[in-house]
Amino acid sequence: MVLIGSVTAATPADSAELDEALAAHATPWASAAAEARVLADRILTRESDALLLDGKRQRELGYEIKRALSLVRRAYPPMARIAAREEHGRAVLLLGLEGALRDAVVATWGDGSASAPPHTGHGAFDALNTQLGLSAVRVLPAFDSVHLILDERANIDAALRAYLAIDGVAHAEPDALVGDGPDIEAAKVRGTWHVVFRKAWGDCPAGCIFKVLSFFTVADGEVERVESARARGMDPFAALLADRGWR
Repeated sequence: MVLIGSVTAATPADSAELDEALAAHATPWASAAAEARVLADRILTRESDALLLDGKRQRELGYEIKRALSLVRRAYPPMARIAAREEHGRAVLLLGLEGALRDAVVATWGDGSASAPPHTGHGAFDALNTQLGLSAVRVLPAFDSVHLILDERANIDAALRAYLAIDGVAHAEPDALVGDGPDIEAAKVRGTWHVVFRKAWGDCPAGCIFKVLSFFTVADGEVERVESARARGMDPFAALLADRGWR
């Protein structure tokens, strides 16, 4: 059975409620900057096909998101139990190689890990690595594959498409995390932040059995909790749910 809807509304927290929430669930609060970066990167990835995300926009969005999440959690302490989930290792791609590119990579980079890897002699591959700020690699010749560590501003979706267009790259994928779990989504539309907190539990390594969505808007320092049926009829929330496949 999957539970979808809004959590029973909490009244704005007094200091005792807030202290209790912080003591029991400190991690999302302590890592607010990190999860704000995760959400900022998702927004920028949806907005742009550029290989590198805009660092200035990353910082600006991160600051706004961190503030919006803080305001929601202060008004509704149970939201402190839910943190944005990073879906894959930051800027890490796994490539399957074949043919001349595979041979060039193994011959140049060897078998194992290397920092500041040199050019392989494959023009398109080397040029893309330079554009994406390749900093380290791990070569697995037995599996015809290589792990690439890219600049932290790398747009993973755009990078995947670019590598797949290169002759000799058989497949490409992010270093994805296994399973599912609680998460947050956010979008800013006409000056208002629309934030969805997704509580999820029950065998999450296999996909989470139970899920509950809570919807909030944040504008001018004010938080409004939006009832589920109404939120689903609002374009910004509907777009977020469609993008993530949340129901």
